[in-house]
Amino acid sequence: MASIGKALVDARTARDLTQTELARRAGISRQALGAIESGAYHPGVAIALRLARELGTTVESLFGEIDDEASTLVEASWSGGARRSIAAAQTRVALARVHGKVVAVAQPSAHLTLATAAGVVQRVRRHRVDVCTFRLPGEIDSTLLMSGCDPAVTILVDWLARRRSPIHAIAIPCSSRAALRALVEGQAHVAGVHLRDQKSGEYNLAPIRRALGNSRSMVVNFARWELGLATAPGNPLAIHSFADLGRPGLRIVNREDGAGARAALDAALGEAGINPDRVAGYQFEVGGHLEVGAAIATGQADAGVTIRLGADVYGLNFIPHRDERYDLVFMADEADSMPVKAMLDALASRRFAREISQLCGYDTAQMGQVVIS
Repeated sequence: MASIGKALVDARTARDLTQTELARRAGISRQALGAIESGAYHPGVAIALRLARELGTTVESLFGEIDDEASTLVEASWSGGARRSIAAAQTRVALARVHGKVVAVAQPSAHLTLATAAGVVQRVRRHRVDVCTFRLPGEIDSTLLMSGCDPAVTILVDWLARRRSPIHAIAIPCSSRAALRALVEGQAHVAGVHLRDQKSGEYNLAPIRRALGNSRSMVVNFARWELGLATAPGNPLAIHSFADLGRPGLRIVNREDGAGARAALDAALGEAGINPDRVAGYQFEVGGHLEVGAAIATGQADAGVTIRLGADVYGLNFIPHRDERYDLVFMADEADSMPVKAMLDALASRRFAREISQLCGYDTAQMGQVVIS
């Protein structure tokens, strides 16, 4: 792995590129590039191809053969699915073998679907409900509830299903603070958090301590991502920083109170000396990073704070603001439970880390590492 990192460093320095510049061109974080160059992380095929293209060389010369734990290249027949189109790089696809040949069918980056459900409430009795369900007790016991705002939880659901895991993960979309509240109240196994402490600049640990008090918990890293401003494709309004959000006629889309993105917006507006009441759309709140992207893509807003993934899936312009650490926290007494152990097994898989990195553009070099116990 060290020799792989050296080859990448040599190619980058030969072109007189800094880590930051190459990372920006390749569409990854500087931390992810640093992990690759140090030999701590082997990139997936998509990232390897982008790095090779930016450096004017081949994947093989930079990384050699991709091992069995990495993604592989598969030649497939292309039709574009129901809407025929010309294939474009980074198009997300489903793969299957039909009549003996592998076919690739374009898939939406994000879309509305009918959610599955375990049952339907039949009667409400104060803080208790009676639910009519077809799920067996064992199926209920093997369900993992994950609260938080990371869209990548759907990839974990798919990962567990592909490996025929007895565990089924369910996402509870909510802000970081609401996720911690669900954990404290026993309404979720895991809370996903990206909250920056304004005094220390540290991520997550102080808010977790405040929420959980003396309760014993464990915190593991999921990934690092880029948070920033998303704008319409091509940035037609020439938005370059948070200072531009106070311009007359410019509309934003916001996240709910308690969201890491909302806290980042409030801090940035304060530094720019902008009163939130002067920002059109400040009260227009949506429930997730993808929803921010969707509001801009459909013309409901001109800008909003989201992660890079929230902009990329809708083809939006993205202005990076800062790198953030997204951690998962759970109660220590749940560490040996079947649902949490299945999640930890996934986080310990290099292949899963590479899949998340490739599909979401996250830095997963420290995925699964214990932050505090």
